[in-house]
Amino acid sequence: MAPFLFGRIPGTASKAQGEPMRITNPVEGWLQVAACSPFPDAAGETVLYPRCDIDGVVTAERIAATAVRYSAYDVPKPKWPRPGTVLPVTLDLADPTRFRIEWDLVPTERDASERLAEHLRGEQQADTPSRRPFPGIWREVEHSASSPGLVNGLTPQQMEIALAGGAAALGLVPTTAKVLTAHEVQPSSAPGGTWDIAVSVNDPNGGPGWKAVTRMSFSSSSRRESRTAVGGELPVLVDPDNRNRIIVDVARFS
Repeated sequence: MAPFLFGRIPGTASKAQGEPMRITNPVEGWLQVAACSPFPDAAGETVLYPRCDIDGVVTAERIAATAVRYSAYDVPKPKWPRPGTVLPVTLDLADPTRFRIEWDLVPTERDASERLAEHLRGEQQADTPSRRPFPGIWREVEHSASSPGLVNGLTPQQMEIALAGGAAALGLVPTTAKVLTAHEVQPSSAPGGTWDIAVSVNDPNGGPGWKAVTRMSFSSSSRRESRTAVGGELPVLVDPDNRNRIIVDVARFS
């Protein structure tokens, strides 16, 4: 059970600013929201200091997936989470139940739309922080909205967690794969299309390799051409015990 984090208690001026949790061994991670409080004012009654309760799972590099509960009064209404949302957090490496949600990195729906538009135009902001942007991967609109099925043997949330540094918690390990063939999947909302890429995987444990198919969406045709070229090598995350679980590790592209 995680304690109150950055909480604000109504009517207490000295506590209204909140007190940051002390995290002695910080590591960046992610909180996948399983359940949360209803959006404030949903019944038409204005709530100045709504309390947000979140049940979820935190993951980070070198940390096993851990079920946690977050309860606080500090959640910005425009960023109120919903089940299935993945939030950036700072965890304590020694105790993952001690964590802080980085609300300043969570975009509102309008911010997310503007960032996506800038990304599609290839624009870069001069003041972009060095920390990895959030969300960190392309999310296929049709799949996320209409299909609960798996892609690459993973849910969309699991893929996001894996690419954000939580691969180990999902049983995925890094290796490489050689491109054999590629063909486009229709329809797709991605500018560069969504492609199924047949690859020959190098066993991360040194054993015989295997063939697999991984699906990837591209933000431009030039990126797609460079990453689906026959004979090219891709960095991938795989599950040696379930060879259908494979995803291209975009964080390892140079």
